[in-house]
Amino acid sequence: MSRKVFRIDEILRPIAGYVVDLDGPSAIALACCCKAFEEPVLSSYWEHQPLDRLAGVLPPGILRRSGLDISPYYVRTTRLPTSPSVLTCSVSQAIIRLPTQEERDRLLRYAFWIRRIAGVVTRRFEAFFEILQFSSPIKTPFPNLRALSLWIYPSLLRFLPLFHSPRMTAFSLSVYPDTSFDPNAMERDYLAAAAAALPTSLRELVLRVNNAGLRSYELEKEILHTIQRCGRMLTHLEIDMELPAVTIHRAMELPNLRTWGVYRSLLPATLTPSSETTTYLPALRSLVLTATDAYDWIVFLASSFPMVNGIRSTLTELYLSLSGRHAVDPTLLSQICAFTNLTRLDVGCSCPEDECTFSLADDDLSHLSLALPRLEWLMLGHQCDKNTCETTFRSLLFLSARCPKLAFISVHFNTAQIAQDIKSLFETGDPRVKELRDSPTRCRIGTFSVFQTPLSLKGSDEFEVVKRGFLNIFPQLREISRRYGRTWQNLTEALRK
Repeated sequence: MSRKVFRIDEILRPIAGYVVDLDGPSAIALACCCKAFEEPVLSSYWEHQPLDRLAGVLPPGILRRSGLDISPYYVRTTRLPTSPSVLTCSVSQAIIRLPTQEERDRLLRYAFWIRRIAGVVTRRFEAFFEILQFSSPIKTPFPNLRALSLWIYPSLLRFLPLFHSPRMTAFSLSVYPDTSFDPNAMERDYLAAAAAALPTSLRELVLRVNNAGLRSYELEKEILHTIQRCGRMLTHLEIDMELPAVTIHRAMELPNLRTWGVYRSLLPATLTPSSETTTYLPALRSLVLTATDAYDWIVFLASSFPMVNGIRSTLTELYLSLSGRHAVDPTLLSQICAFTNLTRLDVGCSCPEDECTFSLADDDLSHLSLALPRLEWLMLGHQCDKNTCETTFRSLLFLSARCPKLAFISVHFNTAQIAQDIKSLFETGDPRVKELRDSPTRCRIGTFSVFQTPLSLKGSDEFEVVKRGFLNIFPQLREISRRYGRTWQNLTEALRK
């Protein structure tokens, strides 16, 4: 009876997966001594191994190595990584000899089990990719690949067919902005062919083409066809290209899209939904906006236009990137406050060197805390060192008392008179402030970011006032993250005591 248990796949695979996660070498030893565990262990072990681990399968004498020495026993003595990391390729471009049929079969046997590949692919992988092409000239060496996430050099785009898989569900490709590389029509065709080969089972599509010469009409056309083919399956879509209006229309009509990244695409002048579409982006949860007209996108999505009315209640994460001299102003903030269920608001912007462009005041952040009480993460740009903004320590009280789940804050606040601001805050008779000041509700922030905000205190009395002020508003605060500043460091050490 006990022997029959080892024939049940539903029992063996969880055991094999547990042993692999616990100790990779022990799992390999188990596969070597027990035939029943060989297939489940290899499947679990190679499920998300990096490409340089696969290169270690090749015996010495095929590739001239540099840096880390990879031997055939590398897979037996290295623990399984807990997460994909940057790939540090250990092979040069020189191929000493071609592998034998037995060596090719062994390489493809392990490649067969790989289901996830993630990392950075440099030019040093070129020789290994040529070996893979030689070993499997007709079909893909990764037939079970389900998730691909690569940063790749433009000169290596010709190897993209190696990663074609009919079972692909997540495809993420970022092309390095290599200014020395002048792409030709063939490189552009490789990208278009990769988009055309994506299966209808695809759920996540991320494509970042930082080299303008690689963008082509064929690629735009294949992206549109992929969106149309996958349709209801797509849940994650990020395209770092300026897409035509028709592609934007089709993306906004995807019924199950939960994460959408709009990087360079402009808001279409006119929107003409198809007859089957009743609302745009009905399942959207996370939105990334880095387009030049990001403000127009926010105004449109926050409007009362019936086709986007539901987004205001479904959106929970908003990532907004503002460039140049743009910053968060009261007008933009009032539009953002329309998304009442936001849990994460991340606005990436920096003040120019000559002035502070943060134009919010305490009342604006008070309005924000009332409109978005579910916030867990709030970043309104990087704090500069000008110390001329209108927001004060009082705004932090509003956020801490009204957003109890808040775990991270990065906002401008003026520290020129911070000790006096804290004293007046705890002595004021304003009923609105007094109610919040006396309320036991506080957020759970452990780390507070001040970036370049300067801090200058006169004597130990002011230092103690500031310390007690921070602990009153942020009871769990133990770390103040800063770029520089000895006073902030002393305050952090005092908070830990």
